[in-house]
Amino acid sequence: MKIKQGFYGLVLLCCFAGNTVLATQLQKQLPADAHVVDGVLRYSNGSQQGQEVALFGVNYAVPFAYSYRALKKRGIDHKTAIDMDVDHIARLGLDAYRVHIWDRQISDQQGNLLVNEHLQLFDYLLAKLAEHGIRVIITPIAWWGSGYPEPDPDEPGFASFYSKGDMNHNARAITAQHNYLKQFFTHINSYTGLSYGQDPNVIAIELFNEPRHEDSLKNNEVYIEGLVKVVRDLGITKPLFYNISEQGNNPKFAARLCSTSIDGVAYQWYPTGLVKNSQLTSNMLSSVAHYTNPFSEIAACQTKARMIYEFDAADTAKSVMYPAMARSFKEAGFQWATQFAYDPAAIADTNSDYNTHYLNLLYTPAKAISFMIAAEVFRQVPLLQQQADYPASNNFTAGSSQVSVDYQQDLSVLNSPEQFLYSNSTQNKPLNSKQLKKIAGVGSSPVVSYQGSGAYFLDKISEGNWRLEVYPDVLQLQDPYQSASLKREVGRLYARSHTLKLALADLGKNYVIQGLNQGNNLIIQADKGSVTVNPGVYLLSRHKPQKSLLNAIDRVFLVPQLAKPALTISHQNQREISVNDNFKFKLQVGSEQQPDKVELAIRYRGHKNFSLLTMHETGANHYAVSLPHNKPEWSAAGQLEYVFVITEKSQNTTFPGGIQGSPDEWDFVASQAYWQTELRPAGAPVTVFDALLDSHNLIYPNSAKSKWEYVIGQQGQGAALRLSQMDLSVAQNPLLRMTLAADNQLLQGDLSQYNTLAIKLRAVQQTEHLQFSLLDADGLARGMELDVTTEWQYLLLPLSAFKATDTLFPQSYPMFMPASYPANNKAENTSWLKQLNQLQGLQFVFAGQKYDKPSGWHAIDIAEVKLLKR
Repeated sequence: MKIKQGFYGLVLLCCFAGNTVLATQLQKQLPADAHVVDGVLRYSNGSQQGQEVALFGVNYAVPFAYSYRALKKRGIDHKTAIDMDVDHIARLGLDAYRVHIWDRQISDQQGNLLVNEHLQLFDYLLAKLAEHGIRVIITPIAWWGSGYPEPDPDEPGFASFYSKGDMNHNARAITAQHNYLKQFFTHINSYTGLSYGQDPNVIAIELFNEPRHEDSLKNNEVYIEGLVKVVRDLGITKPLFYNISEQGNNPKFAARLCSTSIDGVAYQWYPTGLVKNSQLTSNMLSSVAHYTNPFSEIAACQTKARMIYEFDAADTAKSVMYPAMARSFKEAGFQWATQFAYDPAAIADTNSDYNTHYLNLLYTPAKAISFMIAAEVFRQVPLLQQQADYPASNNFTAGSSQVSVDYQQDLSVLNSPEQFLYSNSTQNKPLNSKQLKKIAGVGSSPVVSYQGSGAYFLDKISEGNWRLEVYPDVLQLQDPYQSASLKREVGRLYARSHTLKLALADLGKNYVIQGLNQGNNLIIQADKGSVTVNPGVYLLSRHKPQKSLLNAIDRVFLVPQLAKPALTISHQNQREISVNDNFKFKLQVGSEQQPDKVELAIRYRGHKNFSLLTMHETGANHYAVSLPHNKPEWSAAGQLEYVFVITEKSQNTTFPGGIQGSPDEWDFVASQAYWQTELRPAGAPVTVFDALLDSHNLIYPNSAKSKWEYVIGQQGQGAALRLSQMDLSVAQNPLLRMTLAADNQLLQGDLSQYNTLAIKLRAVQQTEHLQFSLLDADGLARGMELDVTTEWQYLLLPLSAFKATDTLFPQSYPMFMPASYPANNKAENTSWLKQLNQLQGLQFVFAGQKYDKPSGWHAIDIAEVKLLKR
């Protein structure tokens, strides 16, 4: 047995005692392939013989492309990184892995296979996945260069010499592909002793990643059948999949594809678009209520199995989208779904590997637990079971489990007699706490009280014995969805101790806790159910555990080696608040120790002295304090400026800037501008949109043809957002969906008496007909039609006149996804008016049916949108 010391500062046990032994174990332990019967993918043999396949997991690319280069730049051993990531993927209960191979990195111009470091690392990865029981689908041809997000490097592979369109009709390109496929699938994995084509853990093959076919070509079927023949001639019997969705809504192509001898068809789903370069702060659950498959009624396609090769709710940080997507996948008949892409933990602090995606157990723990819930949903929801429309679909059943998603609480919950999983603190009680065998979560619940911000896992081993795994705290430092850079730190880990209190009947209140991972020598008895724990692995026992039990427990705990991270905070300021609001100033502290004191130092702009207000811990290293509006000195409207002071071991540090000292000291020097907010009078107009300040919160709608630009406002003052389009259609003409900016959230505002919306706008060239809508707490549109003249004006719109309208969806992929959520799916009521502080944004549409002559250029300028109390 080989012992390896890696950058993680932990001893990693290599699990490959012998290639031949491992190959034999794989063949004995795993079902050897699957097959398709009447459009359903079923296991062929083994203990699961005849059962439907239902596998859910991730794409992951450390052996190739940017991940490979980034790890190399940081001096991190690739195999060590793979060990940790695969361990975490397995810890989340994921059982599927897919990747499109960067063929340019492992082939030459003729398609000969290059057995280089990339291929050897892929060998290693496949072996590690098999060790953890994670099944694989390989897509051997990607065509893409390996540069993204960097420029593509010069690469030897055959795909470097052809366009993607050339790949399916250029004779030389096809010859190179055939040669490559023969060598790729007969390559012997040096860690398993098995070829890729015969490895029983590789359950299927997707032949080409996102091909680009031209309708005018008659040889599409010939090309596809040629790839199939090459693979089948090698003796490979695995199901073969081919992409159907990349061609868009093309029933002719779909029918021709499904008439070939492929076994399955591959789809993707990116419902929130891609590469916004900023976080999407809006409730997008309506966009994942159902998966639209325009080819489901094609007879030839009904005999093909269905897989989702890539999916994600890109640019969204909330932990609610994945379970809803998993439910919709099963409704649409999918048996395989793999998210794109899981971030390697060794570079996840930067989110530079596909910045529009962000999923990692350590750095996005809430999303990771929601993904764990989604995997359970995918396994438990019956294939093709119809689901409710949104928003009723936020609560559903998955087998014996009750599942709920709540956008406002940023919470997903899976609750079954044996499992209790939650992505954030919850008041939900387990269905049967005495039958529980698995608990996983972030934050606190009725059975676990924990103040850390990392994830934890509790697995019942036997009566009165549980295995506990606790991960480090994480602090998000800035928007993780900005443009990619290995230089940008977006998250930081802290190995801080926290009190953990359990309420599990079989453990009792005086259980013994014993550390198991290397360097973790803790052995103490709980006091009234409470213990203090650091990140690590533990055995919890009602009575002193037997030695045999201790020896049998998995002690592996893989996390990055954490240097002493600097004290820092995370805080999102707000542009304006009201003296009438019970507004709380909030921050999250990143520190290896409990601060002695956290204070808000605040003053009216222009005043000399700051007032210091003690902040109180509210959970997961979060602190908050309200302005004492009952005191005369804080009852007046005005501009406020403020900082936060953290005291540790009698040493003060002030933020922003992390400056030693406190602003009440005579010689304090600030390094950055103070945070500011406007304290407005009670009942003052509340800004929803301001063209001077809002630019990162704009979303391009699906199927839109609009143009956006910022122009000078009325009389050359201020700014306006210009929305324009050439040649309107008779139906709706989507212009813009807009979220509320991160610094302009209304959640803490008292808007109970606000009843009118004021919008300042003008038409640029001629009178325009606009459908304007607010997006309610569910992210659904409520609006009215406006006639907009060429004069600048404020239109005062009574909110009681707003009716349900179609809700615009972002530009989604595949391109045949719906452009909107129909208004007739929404209940027509006024209850949304009582939740104005949960508004999700705005949308603008030209009402094409109201135009006599819709041709030509149409444009409107929008300066501001405000809520009024009248």
